[in-house]
Amino acid sequence: MKPSIRYLDLADVLLVAESVLGVIAGELLRTMRLDLAESALGAPMASFEGHEFYPTFSEKAAVLCPRLVRNHPFLDGNKRVGYMRLIEFVERNGYSWTPPLGDGPRGDETVDVIERVATGELGEAALAAWIAERISRRAWPGNGYCANRTRPRSSPFLWCNS
Repeated sequence: MKPSIRYLDLADVLLVAESVLGVIAGELLRTMRLDLAESALGAPMASFEGHEFYPTFSEKAAVLCPRLVRNHPFLDGNKRVGYMRLIEFVERNGYSWTPPLGDGPRGDETVDVIERVATGELGEAALAAWIAERISRRAWPGNGYCANRTRPRSSPFLWCNS
């Protein structure tokens, strides 16, 4: 049986954007295009007659990031928010993210990949392969998921307390 996917919602995107952009969520709500953010959030869940359009986790993650980056719901910071939202989605679903070996202190390879996603030069299939190389399943006690997750005030990310 496939584990259920924990998708992000608009509140999650706003928390990540607030942290990344340094702008309070209320201000972001007044200036952003909610319809474009919601469209991006729904993409990984797409299915027809019970058949998922994006059946693997890396495919779901790979459709999530570019949709926010290219939908451009924020006035600024869409690439940064899209990447951080990708990491949040990975972590929330019991995976660990390993930065690429080509990343220096400034994240050189990652920056290049997200730039190529933004321009459409890197498609979702290639991004899914890149993501699949970066993620690994974490070993949580019990059913494979952290039962007690919290979100510290200082971080937009979930942490396991078990």
